[in-house]
Amino acid sequence: MTDFTRSFDVVINAPLHDVFEYCRDPHHLFEGWRELEVTDVVLTPEGVGTKAHIVGRFVKGMMVEQIEREYTEFVPDERIVSKAHAHVRFAGRTKEVANGPIFTWLFEDLDGSTKLTFVILEEDLGWWQTLVESVSVVVMAKTMHTMLAAIKTGVESQSSAA
Repeated sequence: MTDFTRSFDVVINAPLHDVFEYCRDPHHLFEGWRELEVTDVVLTPEGVGTKAHIVGRFVKGMMVEQIEREYTEFVPDERIVSKAHAHVRFAGRTKEVANGPIFTWLFEDLDGSTKLTFVILEEDLGWWQTLVESVSVVVMAKTMHTMLAAIKTGVESQSSAA
């Protein structure tokens, strides 16, 4: 079994605390990922335990993921870690995803701007899953950069409105 990690980052022209507060809400974290619909968000004051139901439609709707994503680690102005519990329906069959990906958002101050890094960790992948992940990384990179760009736009538009 192999672990597979990918990371993507963006610099946002806003103070670190503003970026972190914007990202507390899972709606904001996933708004640029067009295949996902975030619903049923429950925000907790302490961050840990924040939950969101996410529906992902891929391969022109032939594959549907039902995801429950929960913040498992929350360090203000530093990082948010979330784990997924998911079921995937493809070709009329539904399967539970044993080890959903762990998403980590890292926040770093850059003299008034903020570097936001998004890390995806997939643990204990079989050889065929590792092969699929290796091939899909190029396609996923475009989606992840679009997602980060949407966060950047959202934060910067809020900052300029304030």
